[in-house]
Order: sequence, then structure tokens, then C-alpha cells
Amino acid sequence: MTRLIEHLVEPQRLLLFWQARESQKRSRYRVGQLVKQGGHVVFQYSVGTEMARAKEVGFQGYPAFPLKQVEHRHQVMEAFTRRLPPRTRRDFSRYLELRAIPADADISEFALLGYSGAKLPDDGFELVHPFDEPPAAFEVLIEVAGFRHEAELEVSELQAGDEVQFVPEPNNPVDPSAIRMETKGCKLGYVPRGHLTMLNRMLPGGADLTGEVFRSNGTLARPLVYVLIQIIHHNGLMMPSSPLRLQA
Repeated sequence: MTRLIEHLVEPQRLLLFWQARESQKRSRYRVGQLVKQGGHVVFQYSVGTEMARAKEVGFQGYPAFPLKQVEHRHQVMEAFTRRLPPRTRRDFSRYLELRAIPADADISEFALLGYSGAKLPDDGFELVHPFDEPPAAFEVLIEVAGFRHEAELEVSELQAGDEVQFVPEPNNPVDPSAIRMETKGCKLGYVPRGHLTMLNRMLPGGADLTGEVFRSNGTLARPLVYVLIQIIHHNGLMMPSSPLRLQA
């Protein structure tokens, strides 16, 4: 492993995505969000066409929060922090470092949910930090989407620190906002959908985006590759929406 995250950003909300593991496309859907309100955390289900599509492929709600109720306020953090290991666990520092977080980082439970993703092996849920108010420079660790089916090289050919390039695909038939990731002139896969909105919000004004392979693991049948991205946006200002421009 190489660099770690240097700029931790405390989020005010987290986005909840769900992957339809049984569907043919294994699509990810934004199904809700956790929002800080007056010292408490509230969970809200999404409404609209994306939620409708999620329901069509089997989404039945997050355990403990009935889908028929849009907003939930009772024991929200308790429900989601169960997805994290206890800080008293002997290997907790290793858990942090595998997610590019320094072992001695002063990070809240809420931020840890977003930075780690809080993924479990078999339920398809992931929490995403949206970086609504980021500093001028910050980092995020992402899992390469589609590596198993899209990559043009084997996971054994990758090394920590390999430089990663980002290439927009405006003509992508599935998602015109898609961003392809490459290394050594070969396709790795794509930026996962949960982080696309943030990157497409940051980059139009010429933000600098650099990436490197952080680590790989998983199984032979399902290898996983993680990329650490550093984003620098000029003067610490958010850029208005305009055609996507990436700095290679």
C-alpha cells in the first residue's frame, strides 16, 4: 500500500446505495440517505423513478426501517454502526489502513461509515460520502466497478502505486456520465455510480484528478481493486455544471 487519506472531511449526510445482486446488470441504486439534524441522524428513503426501478428488481427496504415510512428517526446510527467493527477490536487499526485511513485518525462514526462504505458480504448496501462541502484538496478510496468483466489486464499485473487515468465516456450507451479508469494503457473498469455525481460536480471547472492503485484482494472468481483518488479544485470553490473536463 502507498499513500493514505490526508484530508478527512466530516460529512453532513451520507448516501445509501443498494446493488441488485440478483439482476442481470447488477445495477446500483440510490435508495436513501442519512442526514444530520439537530444533533441526531435521520434516515430518509429516496422517492421517484430511481426508487421505483430498485423496487422492480427486488428492493424491499433496509432491515429495521419499513419501506412504507419515508423518514425514520429512531436508533438510526445504532442500526448502521452495526456494519462497522468495534473500535476495541485488536485489528481495528488494520481495518482503517485497508480503507486508506490512518490508524491514528480522529474520525467520527458517521464519517467512518462514509469513508469505509460499511459494506457487508451479502446484503448489497453501501454508504457513500457525497463531499457536499469539500476542502480545496481531498482524497477518496473507491472500488473499481466492473473489474471482473471489463478489465484488460489481470489483477496479478497490478501493483500498489500504479498510476490510474480517468477517461470520460459521454457516448456510453448505459450512462453518459460514466468515467473509465485505465492503467498502463489498459482498461481497469469504471468509477462506481455512487461517486460519479461528486466527480461530475467537481471536474467541469478544471479540477485536477489523480489516482493510483491502492490495493487488490478478493477471490480468483471475484477480484477487487481499489483506487485512491486525490482531487484538487481551485480556490476551494465548487464549480458550476458544464461539459465534463478531466485532467489526465
